[in-house]
This record gives sequence, structure tokens and C-alpha cells, in this order.
Amino acid sequence: MDLFSQLPDDAPVTSDELRNGSLVKRLRVLLHAYPLFLLNQSDSRRDEALRHYDTLTIALKIMDVVAERMGMEIEADREYIDFSLASLLDGMDRRAGLLPDVSRHIQIVDRVLAALHNDSDARRPFKMTYTDIDASGEVSERQLEFRLIQDAFGLDGSTVMRLTNEAVNLYFNALELDLEDSQAATEAIVHSQMCRGKFDEARRSAHYAVRQSRLYCDRLRKMLRDTQRDISRVDWAEKAPKLISEAMGHLEARLDVERNIIATASERLEALTPGTPESLAVARVVDAIQYCIETHTVLQRELMTARTTFLDSQAQQAFVSEHVSQMPDLMREVVEPLMEMPVNDVLQVIDNTLPHLMAPKIPEQLSLCFLFDGLLRPKRQLRRDWIDIEPIEPNHFSGDIMRYSEEDRTIAEHLLSSVVKQTTLSDLLAYARAQRFTRTQCEIIVLLVMQHFDIESAESPIVRVEKANTLLVDPDYYGDEVWISPFE
Repeated sequence: MDLFSQLPDDAPVTSDELRNGSLVKRLRVLLHAYPLFLLNQSDSRRDEALRHYDTLTIALKIMDVVAERMGMEIEADREYIDFSLASLLDGMDRRAGLLPDVSRHIQIVDRVLAALHNDSDARRPFKMTYTDIDASGEVSERQLEFRLIQDAFGLDGSTVMRLTNEAVNLYFNALELDLEDSQAATEAIVHSQMCRGKFDEARRSAHYAVRQSRLYCDRLRKMLRDTQRDISRVDWAEKAPKLISEAMGHLEARLDVERNIIATASERLEALTPGTPESLAVARVVDAIQYCIETHTVLQRELMTARTTFLDSQAQQAFVSEHVSQMPDLMREVVEPLMEMPVNDVLQVIDNTLPHLMAPKIPEQLSLCFLFDGLLRPKRQLRRDWIDIEPIEPNHFSGDIMRYSEEDRTIAEHLLSSVVKQTTLSDLLAYARAQRFTRTQCEIIVLLVMQHFDIESAESPIVRVEKANTLLVDPDYYGDEVWISPFE
């Protein structure tokens, strides 16, 4: 008998759903995806030259790239977005029977980013109207405001892109799961897949868990940064202590689960044949989960000193006047109102405000005392504001390799000479770590690969190295991915 045939077609909403707000919660989550649906509907209304691109896939890929780099030393800016989408856009061009065109790629990425930023409404938050139902059945109309991607300043001062909390919940979580529950579910999936021998699926799930760990850490560290900037922005009476207490319990549970995953993966790795795709996948799982353990351990130490951070910030900001300590939100309270004003009014505001933001400039006057001292002062050598850059020849790295021991060089060269089919540097380093190679031996492998990139500079070539159109995925090295194949 069909189970669903027992339910009437007009089954009413239960009082439990109204009482706990689950119906309204699911509705609000679906509204967050509405800008993506509008973007997908616009595919058939674009210029014919851009009509073959799947903008929904491009938008999700952009969110994936931004989420992957959040919290890292190098975050996702526009140049990084274009680089990461190059292979995807090339594939869409070839599917449509067209030659890849960089200018066309820039146009479609501009349109997708404009939709994610809500450029059509001057980058204001998206506004969605929905119907709210309370426990008594009272119906009211409410408005939901949210953003998906916003610009921020990176560590080097450049403009980078970051996902908002709403975008994180939309992209990484189920309808009624928060980030903590989703992270716990992902790690449980990794452990289950390892136990059942689904190593490739476990590798993908482990990298998914790494991204969730970065986003979770960024959310908590934002609270600490806001405390150091302006203590009045964070509720340290109830919200912050409760969040820290829950986070400590969550991190303790995550570390226990992650250590169990490492133990299970190590047992599987000992039973597998070295060099097989299964062993490489398990080694990648170990690296990803080990990264999660290190990230959560560092965050745990920071949360242990959060109370001290609060007390230090309170002492530093105690004598700061209220109008100085309450800094405005530059984007929402300054930039957006200025963008809505006429040009003449904006110029008037800037003319009245800018002098108060500039340091006073004293008119220069001739002083005989300073002139006399300056003339008697010994001549100083001019400071150079540039650095000479000497080009490095490809064979320059051969000298660096000689400083390592002959035993380590022999082990690294033997690994390269054992390559029988084309592989990537990421997989080769993962295999080396799985075989208990030391950090020094991994450095020699990287140097040998760099030396063989120019095959003519190697005296006795071992492998052939070619550039790949992706980034290197490795916990210790960063740069372009390369293909490594046997030398014919």
C-alpha cells in the first residue's frame, strides 16, 4: 500500500509547525535562493553570444570559490574568480561549438557578479516579502532583507569577496540545519564512507568539511574582531558567552570525531596497496581532516582567551567618548546614502566633511635657524624606492638541490622515475606523505619538478612537466598545478 495515499490531499498545517515556526523558517530559506532563480530565468533573455552559458552553475561555482578561500592568506578577488572559472567557461564554449573567448568570459562573469551583488538596486540588500503565520493562526506580511556576496578588505588591503552568513547557510546547509549541525553531519558522512570503503566519496566529503571549518572559524573570529574594534557591537551580557560555551562543546565533539576519522583512515591506509587510487584518496582524506583538527585546535585556544580579549578591550575603550567608539557602518550608513543623493548634494557633503578628516597643513615659512642647520647637516644618501630584480634561470634550482643529502635526493629521484602514467603534483605529494616521506624529501620533489618544467635545462630528464589549468591543492605549497608524465 502506498504510504502517501493515507494522507488527504488538503492536509492542513499542523499546530506544531506553527508553534515552532518551521514552516516560516523553510519559507525564509527558499526566499534566499530567489535571486539565483531570477538569474537562471534570465539565460534565455541575454545576448545571443552569451546565451549558451549556464549562469546558475557559474553563480554556484563563484560561491564555491569564495567560500574555499575565506579565512585564507590569499582570498578570492576578481582576478582569482576569473582564473578559477576559466576551465568551466571553456567547457561551456566547446559544448556550444564555439572557440573560448576571454572577453566573452569577462562579460558573463560581470553579469553574474552583478546579480549576486544586487547591482540593479545599487548593491542594497535583497528585499523579499513573505507571509508570516504565528501560533494562533494570525497572518501578517513581513519583509526579509539579505545579501549573498559582499566586498571586504583582505589582509594585504586589496578588495576581496566574501560570503555573507545568509549565503553560507543557503549554500552549505540543509533547510533547517545550522552550520554546526551541517558540519557534524558532514564529518559523520566521512567516517561512514571510510568504514564502507567509499574512499573517493570520502575525499570529496572531507574537502567539504574543510570549507565548513573555515567558515565556522571566520564567524567566531569576527565576533572577537568586533570586540576589539568596538565592544558595544557585541552582546557580552548573554549572546557572546552563550555562543562561546556552545562553540567549545561543538569543537570538543568535532575533535573527537576527527581523531576517529584519522584512526580509521590510517587503518585503511595500512591495508591498501601503496600507489593505488584508493590509497591516494585515503591519504587526501587524512590531510584534509588533519587540517580541520589544526584549525579547530587553534580556534579552541582563541576562545579560551576570549574573556581576556573582552576585558582588555573594555579597559582600552572605557575612556573613549561614546560618539567616537560607536563607529558607523561605512557601506550601509555612508556609501549607500551618498549613492542615492544627486551629484551636487554629494559634492557639497564632501566639501563640508573632507576638511575635518584631513590633518592640518601649516603654511611653509622661511626659517633662518632651520636653513642654517640644514646647510651644515652632512649629506645623506638617497633612499632607494625600488629593488633590483634579477631574472632566475631554470637551472638555478639545480644548485639548491645539492644542499640536501644524497640519500634524500636519491629517494626523491626514485619516486619520480617510478611514475608510469600521467599524474598531478598534488597527488604525487599526497602519495609521498602516505609513504611516510619527510618534509625535506617532499621539498626535493617540488624542486625536481620545477627543474624539469624546462626539459632542456635538465641534464638527465626523469619526467616531463606541463602546466595544468588548476591550482595546486596541498597544505604546504601554493601555486599552479602541473601534470607529471614519464619522459619518453
